Amino acid sequence: MVRYVILGNGSLTLLADSKLNYRELYYPLPIDNHLHESKIGLWVDGKFSWFSDLPIKLNYEEDTLSVTASAEFNGVKVKVKDAVDMAYNILVREISLTTNKETRVFFHWDFHINGNDIGDTALYDPFTSSIIHYKRDKWFMFKCDIPFYQYATGYKETAGYLGTWKDAEDGELSGNPIAQGAVDSVTSIRVSSNTVFYCWLVCGRNYNEVFQKNNYALRKTPRELLRRTENYWKAWLVKARDYDSLVRRSLLIIAAHWQNNGALPAALDTDIMRFNKDTYNYVWHRDAAFAAIALTLYGYQDPIRNLFNFTKPLIFNGFLFQKYTCDGNWGSTWHPWNPRSIPIQEDETALMLYALWVHFSRFTDIDFVKPLYAPFVKKIAEFLVSYRDEETGLPLPSYDLWEERLGTHFFTSLAVYAGLMSAYKFAEFFGDENLKDKYLTAANEVKKGLERFYVGDHFARTIYEDNSIDKTVDASTLFASILGPFDPKDPRVISNRKAVEEKLNINGGIARYENDWYLKQDEKSNAWFITTLWLAQQYILEGNKEKAKKYIDWVISHMLPTGIIPEQVSPKNTYPSVAPLVWSHAEFVKTIYYFKQLG
Repeated sequence: MVRYVILGNGSLTLLADSKLNYRELYYPLPIDNHLHESKIGLWVDGKFSWFSDLPIKLNYEEDTLSVTASAEFNGVKVKVKDAVDMAYNILVREISLTTNKETRVFFHWDFHINGNDIGDTALYDPFTSSIIHYKRDKWFMFKCDIPFYQYATGYKETAGYLGTWKDAEDGELSGNPIAQGAVDSVTSIRVSSNTVFYCWLVCGRNYNEVFQKNNYALRKTPRELLRRTENYWKAWLVKARDYDSLVRRSLLIIAAHWQNNGALPAALDTDIMRFNKDTYNYVWHRDAAFAAIALTLYGYQDPIRNLFNFTKPLIFNGFLFQKYTCDGNWGSTWHPWNPRSIPIQEDETALMLYALWVHFSRFTDIDFVKPLYAPFVKKIAEFLVSYRDEETGLPLPSYDLWEERLGTHFFTSLAVYAGLMSAYKFAEFFGDENLKDKYLTAANEVKKGLERFYVGDHFARTIYEDNSIDKTVDASTLFASILGPFDPKDPRVISNRKAVEEKLNINGGIARYENDWYLKQDEKSNAWFITTLWLAQQYILEGNKEKAKKYIDWVISHMLPTGIIPEQVSPKNTYPSVAPLVWSHAEFVKTIYYFKQLG
């Protein structure tokens, strides 16, 4: 299932499905998902239901990272509001009940701490009247401001045990105080009249830390934590006050992914593991670069600066590898190592340099860029200059932005051109005359080499080592003008746009390329949000707002009701891949920014 909600503060991040069942909890970085599932149940006058079995109204509170879910069961109305505190690693929950019957609310937590259910402990702590789950240095304390009516810890996923969630369905809990191994827990609150109460989940490294944070929540009150968090995010959006609510929502969703150490994972929806037992929970610097550009356009600085500082020590001989974990280690890869080429996607390296120039040209923050000039700008630029074919001036083979084929690609070459032009502008700014000329010459050689890709009515996507040309129509060729080397009204650019629009249209959206196989569900390929937005950007550059709006409206019409934008949508309007995808949100806010600038 796709995720309809993401909440986060740069250290604690949670994602939930359409029923407010939390499926992911990352702390203190998105390395391991500590949570299998957390859900809410209701018992009213002898009848029981989980939220997942009820019609739920779910949405974010406007301009905040607070989410509300409303439901009705057996005559009782319940409203849940959740938020991750803006400062402390605490999930805060407000529950409002409208009832004149005996009502019990159940809270189920099924942790897989450090990504597995081996050696976990669940216990009832009588000193804090809370339930605690822990393993090693990951501790999670759950408590409410009304005493628990009942509780239970127990075994699950082993020896035929389903879990204590099953125990809840008769409205009664066993009171078992502790269990270890593969365990879960359930607690209940009992009321019989209209009531508002609060619960919270505290995350920490040990018992003392969650104990102290719990005391802080009690002193500050969970109501105040909710209030200040909502006020913070509304204030954070002041830079986007002139844009509509969907843009502001996308900015918040990007911010919820961005970690305090600068890491920006591509997506945190673990449901994609069904495809190949891996996730999108990595820093792809291609995605991160576009997100950095997006937030730069709206005037944000700190997250982008943190990203560049996170990236600087990762640069290896002038380039970046395919992807990294959020603590800065190499991520998993499928690019084979061989002595003839480097297993990288060179566009990622070049785009980070381009994003740094976009950021610097917006803020001219010399004190920030100065420490990056030699180890980041020059180091990358020297690699981009040297990793080229002497005859054509184009980059040597690397993997394409879709991570599928090895060759010299049109998009990669465009990115290298943009990176070298950025290096030239940095060298010019800092008065580095020799390097300025070197980088400009190399950029112009790449630009000249780009002419080789035009094949009559569109740009080919790849030239292979044997000089064969892959003429497949590919949406990434729209960057011919977006990244600058071609004028947006160049007849070749217009002809290429027409080919993309004609060949890749899937029910109004745009596929990645002809016969794209990735997660395809029938004979047609899936439409992607980023590619559809690239076409809108090309129309904006042409000055055609009407056509651009057509594709923007398509994107809006296929968002989830909470404003979440997935990676792709099938011809049957299902979402076969991750949601949310940071890159989708980045391209959306970029496109709207450019659209507004067109006037």
